[in-house]
Amino acid sequence: MTIGFDAKRAFHNFSGLGNYSRLIIQSLSGLYKDNQYFLYTPKYKSQPLHDFVNHDNCKIVTPNSMNSWLPSTFWRSFFMVNEIHNQNIDIFHGLSGELPFSNLKMPKVVTIHDVIFMRYPEYYSVYDRKMYEKKFRHACKIADKIITVSKQTAEDCIYYLDADAKKIEIGYQSCDPMFFLPVKESNIAEKYNFPEKFILNIGTIEIRKNVLNLVKTLKYIDGDIQLVVVGRRTPYTTLVENYIKENHLSHRVKLLHNVPFSDFPAMYATASAFVYPSVFEGFGIPVLEALAVGTPVATSNLSSMPEVGGDAALYFNPYRVEDMAAQINLLLHDTNTVKTLNGNRAAQLEKFSIENIAERVNRVYKSV
Repeated sequence: MTIGFDAKRAFHNFSGLGNYSRLIIQSLSGLYKDNQYFLYTPKYKSQPLHDFVNHDNCKIVTPNSMNSWLPSTFWRSFFMVNEIHNQNIDIFHGLSGELPFSNLKMPKVVTIHDVIFMRYPEYYSVYDRKMYEKKFRHACKIADKIITVSKQTAEDCIYYLDADAKKIEIGYQSCDPMFFLPVKESNIAEKYNFPEKFILNIGTIEIRKNVLNLVKTLKYIDGDIQLVVVGRRTPYTTLVENYIKENHLSHRVKLLHNVPFSDFPAMYATASAFVYPSVFEGFGIPVLEALAVGTPVATSNLSSMPEVGGDAALYFNPYRVEDMAAQINLLLHDTNTVKTLNGNRAAQLEKFSIENIAERVNRVYKSV
C-alpha cells in the first residue's frame, strides 16, 4: 500500500498530537516495510524526534514552488490534494482530526483525539470552537473510517459530531518508546533540585487539569512530601500561584515550565508518585507514560483515565480534595497497594504496546 499522512503535527507539535503522529509513522514504517509512506507537511525542519525520516519507505512532501507562499492551513485544506493525487496514494490518513476540504479520490481515515472544545466550550475562543467544529464534522463525514484513541472519544464523536458509529474503530495510542526503556542513572534530581520525596504532575497548567485541587491535598499529606508540577503556563497558573502564596506553601510546591521532553522519563522515575487529577481527557497520555516508567499512579476516575490506567492505577473523584489525598497517601505509605498495582502493570501496558497500536491501524487500512 501507499499511504499518505497529514504529518504537520509530527514535525511541529511536541505534545499529544505530535507524539501520536510520530508514533504511528515510526511504528508503521518500521513494522510494515513493504508499504510506502508520504508525509505531507507545510514546512520541514529536521528534529531529533524524527527518526522515521531516515526510513527508506518514508518521503517528506512540502508545497511545490507554486504553492510555497500559501498559509499552511490553506495549503493543507485545499491545495495539498494536488500533491496527494500526484503520488497515487492508496489511503490518506489525517492523524490529527482533519481531512482536506478539497475532494480526495482515495479511501480516507481520520484519527479523532478528543472533542473537548465542544464538551467544554468555555475553555476556547468562539473562533477556535467554530473552526474546530467545522473541520472535525467535515472529517467525520467524508472519512471511510474514524479511529478514536479511547471509548470516551468514540462516544463523544457520536454525541457531539453526529459521527456514524459504524465507521468508528477504537485504536488506543501509545507513548514515546523512550518511556518503555530502562531509565539510565541521571542527575535529574540535582538538575532540578528535587527533594528526596515528591509527588509529580505533568501536563499543561490549565483549569481542566485541576492542579489547584492537587495543591490543596498537601494539607492532608505529610509535611516532608513536596509537589512538583511540570507544564506550560496559562492564565490559570496565576490562580495556582496565588493559592500557594496565600497558604504559605511555597516551600512545598515547585512549578517548572519549558522542561525538555527528554527529561520526562527520569522525572517520572525519580518521583514517589505520579498524580493526574484532570477532569477530562480524550486519552490522558501522562498516565501511560508514568505506568511505562514504573511510577505508582493515582488519577481521576472520569472520562478516559480508567481506560488508560486499568487495574494498574488508583482513582479518585477529582472534585473532592480529601478523596484525592487519601489515594495519594495509599501510594506513599501502603506498600501492599503499590505491590498490587505493580503486579497489574505489565498486562495493562500490553494493551498500548507499539506493535498492538500499529497492528490495529494497519487493520483499519486493510478494511478500507
